[in-house]
Amino acid sequence: MRSEEHKGAPPMQRWMLVRFSTTLGAMVLVWTAGTSLGEEAGQFGTPKGNEGTRIFKAIEHPYYSGQFRITGQRATLVGSMRDSSPWDHLDYGGKHLQPVQGTIEIDVNELTNSGKVVAEFVEETDRYLIVFDRFAASKPYQDGGIATRVYEHGDSGNGDPLYPKTWLYLSGWGKAVVYKNGQLLYKDYDAHFMLMERTRDPKTHEVHYPVKRTLPGGETDPAGMEIDLWVRSKEQNTKNFPPFETFVHLYWEEVTWR
Repeated sequence: MRSEEHKGAPPMQRWMLVRFSTTLGAMVLVWTAGTSLGEEAGQFGTPKGNEGTRIFKAIEHPYYSGQFRITGQRATLVGSMRDSSPWDHLDYGGKHLQPVQGTIEIDVNELTNSGKVVAEFVEETDRYLIVFDRFAASKPYQDGGIATRVYEHGDSGNGDPLYPKTWLYLSGWGKAVVYKNGQLLYKDYDAHFMLMERTRDPKTHEVHYPVKRTLPGGETDPAGMEIDLWVRSKEQNTKNFPPFETFVHLYWEEVTWR
């Protein structure tokens, strides 16, 4: 609008028109600047090429330390340490879960595949201690023994299909020892920990798996998080599920990053 067209307007109306024109001009400048920045490759916060919303590998961040310090509370033991074969220590139906007193402390470096995972829990009168501090990879996706930002289980193509496909914020593979009341119980047993999406229904405690899926993301709930820890023997027993002579399985529902 030209200035002569509103010279005859009352002062308040002229002020409003000028303010509107100024604001509109500022909005146009901001919009054009944003469009210009968005079109330039390499601008901060702007996806480049076909990058889209992909999640970057941890090592693609220049200040990635690799150090994770995480604590788990609200422990649940799947089944019992006193179970006689046959038993089910994955328990998709959530029928044999025991809330126990216990914590897990994760202090590892993903870059150097080193550190320690320590879990303690009490079942009735027995106190158990799991020390998991030797990490090694048997598959490329395990990235030397400790890995972050990967999918595993289900139909992911990584790991066995005994659990739903889940996004692992952090995970480790290797060997652990288990103590019962201060005495060595299991030595050099295979161990696996996962900081992952919630697998159990918070009301029924079921793992909704396996099911016929219509969506690709797996049967987990990304609105929650848990820590799972497995310790298992090399000796197998097909009467058990999973088919091992020993399979200790705990999970923690409260996760704190430190």
